[in-house]
Amino acid sequence: MVLRYMVVGIMLLSTTSYAFEHCPPASTQCSDTPLGKLEYIWGNSQSDKQSRVLLNGKEIFKNDSNQIGEDVNGDGFVLDKSNNVSKLIVYYFLNTQQYIKTDPKYGDLYRDVAYRLFDFSGKEVVISNEFYPPADYDAPLKWVSWGQKNSVITFDDGSRFRYENGHVTMIDDGSKGKGDK
Repeated sequence: MVLRYMVVGIMLLSTTSYAFEHCPPASTQCSDTPLGKLEYIWGNSQSDKQSRVLLNGKEIFKNDSNQIGEDVNGDGFVLDKSNNVSKLIVYYFLNTQQYIKTDPKYGDLYRDVAYRLFDFSGKEVVISNEFYPPADYDAPLKWVSWGQKNSVITFDDGSRFRYENGHVTMIDDGSKGKGDK
């Protein structure tokens, strides 16, 4: 049992060392995709406070957020046959909270995190529209069912989304799981 933990620890250390070796100093995280190297740059380290995503050193996405990165639970990406990230869910923490609605019990509700799906499986990267869990704005990603034609993304609040043809659409707002209906 101890040997198993040691092996896993050594593997994690080697993977981390490999990633740091191949990640430029300004980047907070890097991944290999079929289209090249993907880099994340947090906005809190930039003078304009804008987070960026670079592909082969070229900016492909920028937004008003202090932190950006890949989903951390492990379900938010899919690998191709060469172990390159072909699709992934990217989260970002907004610099300015976005107003959602006024709740009679809790008052004004805001959200500070949003998601997009990046698709590297074609000739060019496709970046989806922004989406977020509507029933619980802080709900983490629960799981993703990656499919060839479409994918289903589920959050811990019960909300579900479908990714198809570069677009994410809500298919369940999660309210049924909260006893509201």
